[in-house]
Amino acid sequence: MKIEILPTTTADIPLAILSMSNLDNRELNPAIEKQLTMQDLAVAQPQSALADLIQVIHARHPVQINAWDMNALGTEQVQLRLTAQGASLSADAVTPIKPNVDSKSSRILIVIGDLEASEDAVHATGQELQRKIKAFFGIQARLQFPSCTTQALSVETTRPAS
Repeated sequence: MKIEILPTTTADIPLAILSMSNLDNRELNPAIEKQLTMQDLAVAQPQSALADLIQVIHARHPVQINAWDMNALGTEQVQLRLTAQGASLSADAVTPIKPNVDSKSSRILIVIGDLEASEDAVHATGQELQRKIKAFFGIQARLQFPSCTTQALSVETTRPAS
């Protein structure tokens, strides 16, 4: 998937983008559910294993984390804009696509960052989420660290074939 990061009028805003495939998000993960209970956190609504994991990570790292089912986007190219609520995706630069990880999709896109987050916080959140996805789901998510700047930037979530 190609992501065009739209320019901002403020200083550079750090982002972390994780992309992965072959994620089975249908079953709840007992280890993640145990962490929610131990930390007295609410389950995600709607609930899924990945959404619950995002709740656990967000409790430790108060940086906006949004996730989308890439299959449900209906396009292979999206535009990313940073708002006060974190990342917003759209296919047409007008209509935002709501975050969605409650389906059975095997292709997931996660964007970490907001207007207030430091580069260190974004990097730490991205790295921890990547490690937890590997531990709980056995999947190595691709992690990239672009910035939202005064210039548009294109990011490809898949590695080019070698």
